[in-house]
Amino acid sequence: MEAEACWLGIDAEACYQYTLGRQTSEGGFCFYAYPQWGVEEPNAPDTYAGVEICATLGRPVPELQRCKRWLRAQQDGSGGYPTLIIGYAALRALHRLGAGPERDPRPFLRATAERLRLDKPLARRGPGWLRDALRCVSLWKVHGIAITVDMRSAIGSALASLVGDEGGYGVCGSNLPDSAHGLGLALAVGLPAPPQVLVYARLCERAPHGFNVTSHARSSSLECQRAGLRILRHFGACPGEPEQIRSYVASCQTATGGFGRAPGAIARLDDSMRAVQVLAMLFGL
Repeated sequence: MEAEACWLGIDAEACYQYTLGRQTSEGGFCFYAYPQWGVEEPNAPDTYAGVEICATLGRPVPELQRCKRWLRAQQDGSGGYPTLIIGYAALRALHRLGAGPERDPRPFLRATAERLRLDKPLARRGPGWLRDALRCVSLWKVHGIAITVDMRSAIGSALASLVGDEGGYGVCGSNLPDSAHGLGLALAVGLPAPPQVLVYARLCERAPHGFNVTSHARSSSLECQRAGLRILRHFGACPGEPEQIRSYVASCQTATGGFGRAPGAIARLDDSMRAVQVLAMLFGL
């Protein structure tokens, strides 16, 4: 799909302005920020999303130094974070900005891997494990922690136990977002890309949305669109109906300029990030 056609019906400038309007006086971002009412509660996931939106659109992050300071301040005195979600967002945003944290995050990342039992092949895996494992392992790589043989073997065993009959991954049944996480996790620890994931993504690729959440569902979201494209992109494949995907993304843009997770949903920074990432992948950026 040509770049111009990919953005047809989508207002990239409005999305950028929406993002700028969610930056708080502290430098971080908050999707429900409304300074006129004194509502400014920056958080790490929204700040990461704001940084990624600006980068994907090729636009600057305003108050850049203030934003970096706010991100660095999310780390505690020992180099840790309250949760993996906060740590992942803060560290990824700093990395995207070409900066690092104030303190060494590696003890926190090793402790997180232990909590997720990444080196235990028979550990019980709950909902969200694939996403969290991928987040943790990707941060290990960014911060120079070597993936151990035990971890690689245990994650391989875990992936084998979480693959469904159709080739997708999921703790409570195969779905497209978890399948993209499973593929990413395998690649992150140096395992071969499981070819059955591409087969599953094709099964989820159906009209009218482009990609659906499962092979039998008729519902979608921006997360599903991004997951499907990430899988196809790894294998060098193209979507069968890129116009359906573009149309779905366009239908998620709200009057604020931001994007909701699905048509009719309120705009959020994380979903706006997914929207621009989907569009970027559609024309190969």
